[in-house]
Amino acid sequence: MSAKFLKSAFRPSDIPESDKPQIATMGRSNVGKSSLINHLAGVKNLARVSAMPGLTQALNLYEFDGRYLLVDLPGYGFSEAARSRGKGFETMIEDYLAGSPRLKLILLIIDGRHELQESDRFVLNQLTEEKLPFVLVFNKVDKFSPSEAKQSMKKISDQYPTITIIPHSIKNNVGFGELRNAIEKAVRKAAS
Repeated sequence: MSAKFLKSAFRPSDIPESDKPQIATMGRSNVGKSSLINHLAGVKNLARVSAMPGLTQALNLYEFDGRYLLVDLPGYGFSEAARSRGKGFETMIEDYLAGSPRLKLILLIIDGRHELQESDRFVLNQLTEEKLPFVLVFNKVDKFSPSEAKQSMKKISDQYPTITIIPHSIKNNVGFGELRNAIEKAVRKAAS
């Protein structure tokens, strides 16, 4: 697996023209998007990890294996940066989702330690209504016992029975294969 940072784009139109399929990461501020990107890439510092919520203020682009672009979207919901800049991040995310024909899969990441927030539900409903392809990544599953994790994921699947939920943990490598398979399936489908 080879991965490299390409650029930060401040508008969807700043994304370079490319026929490569796009995979997007999406989630509330501080759910572990950067750590997940580093996990997928097999390196520790490709994407900047921060304890301060909301430091991703752009569409950060990474190229994986020369085959697809991973687009890291700004965190939605509360963040210090979003609070100071208003609705700019939400508009950037909406514009990207609406105007990206090469988008083939969204990794919607939630912090499994917390109940679904109102903003998570809003995004889940929007992605479902707009028929955008996504999987829900139940992150930080290592913070639970297996039975607690199963119960929390069941609660979500009872409310959203049609979505695919992938438990994930960087600490013990849970979900890594499933995520890579979901991405590979989307990339191959785009090529066919």
